[in-house]
Amino acid sequence: MDRTDKRILGLLGKNARMSFAALGREIGLSRTAVQDRVNRLETTGIIRSYDTNFSIHDAGMISALLFIKIAVRPCDQALEWLASLEDVHEVLSLSGEIDAVARCVVASTNDLTALNDKIGASQFIASSTSSLVLARR
Repeated sequence: MDRTDKRILGLLGKNARMSFAALGREIGLSRTAVQDRVNRLETTGIIRSYDTNFSIHDAGMISALLFIKIAVRPCDQALEWLASLEDVHEVLSLSGEIDAVARCVVASTNDLTALNDKIGASQFIASSTSSLVLARR
C-alpha cells in the first residue's frame, strides 16, 4: 500500500459514497485508476465494508461503550461472539486490565440494560461495565 492508497482510504473514511471520479479529481488520478486501486484494496481485505454514518443523537439513539473482561482464553471466540451481537457496532481487543471494549448503539436505556444482561450472562465474559457516550467530536 502506497501513499496514494492511504489518501484514497482517508477520503473514503470521511465519505464512503464518494465517487471514483471525485476521488480521482481529489488525488490527481483517472476514475479508472482509482477504481482499480479501490478494487485491489477490497480484494486484499484492506477495505472490508462501507458504513453508514448518521447522527446517533439526532436519531434518538444511545451510544455506549462496554468495558469487558473475558473469562476464557484465547479470547477469539468471545470477541467473535461479542461482534455478532445486533447492537454491537465495533469490538476492540485491548492489552491491560480490560480485555475488550464494545461500541454499542441502542434505541433506549432498556435496550442497553438488556444488552448488558446478555453479555454479563455469557460464559465468555468475566465482567462488564458500561458508560454512555455524552458527546462525539
